[in-house]
Amino acid sequence: MDSPNRHHQFHDIPSLLDFIDEMRTQGGKPVGIKIVMGGPDSADELAEAMAKTGRGPDFITVDGGEGGSGATYQEMADSMGLPINSGLIYCDNALRKFGVRDKVIIFSSGKLFSPDKIAISLALGSDLVNIARGMMISVGCIGAQKCHTNKCPVGAATTDKDHQKALVVDEKKWRVLNYVVTLRNGLHTLAAAAGIESYNAFNWNHVMYRDQFGKVTSLEEIFPYPDS
Repeated sequence: MDSPNRHHQFHDIPSLLDFIDEMRTQGGKPVGIKIVMGGPDSADELAEAMAKTGRGPDFITVDGGEGGSGATYQEMADSMGLPINSGLIYCDNALRKFGVRDKVIIFSSGKLFSPDKIAISLALGSDLVNIARGMMISVGCIGAQKCHTNKCPVGAATTDKDHQKALVVDEKKWRVLNYVVTLRNGLHTLAAAAGIESYNAFNWNHVMYRDQFGKVTSLEEIFPYPDS
């Protein structure tokens, strides 16, 4: 199964906003979009349209080029899209530049399965984090790459009744719970180490980059907030 690189329901930003409004009206629920940033200005047109029209998605999920989709073309999976950290910076920047950052929630996604990776993602601009890989591993995924065949050997990604028997829910539910609790405890530990009351308070000043000469610079110095 291949994921399309475009959708017939919309073909530009105005028609995308129309489709979002229609989805929101029909479903009565918040509507979001998922994007992989291709460059520094990838979200500028959307952010500008949101500022001019007062319309737009309720949330934007920024996925990194290192994401693990097995449904797209191999050359696209391996070679297209900015890594999640860079993509988050540019998406957050665009929304701030056009004054609509407070109008939308940013999710981040892309191999974010440990407290340190999630803390950095929160510091770079995300409000919430999507976790797929960590959850899948906690229920027994072994990376067999059989998802598209409906014959997942551990029963995690299949509707086949016989293969589903491999996933023992009464056991795996505790593994998932332990993963989530440990993850949250790790985030609290990192927040305490940074001297902040909550991991929601991480910002660009908490992220440091070291160049090839050993010089350390905060992200806020490299990428100053557009609205600061």
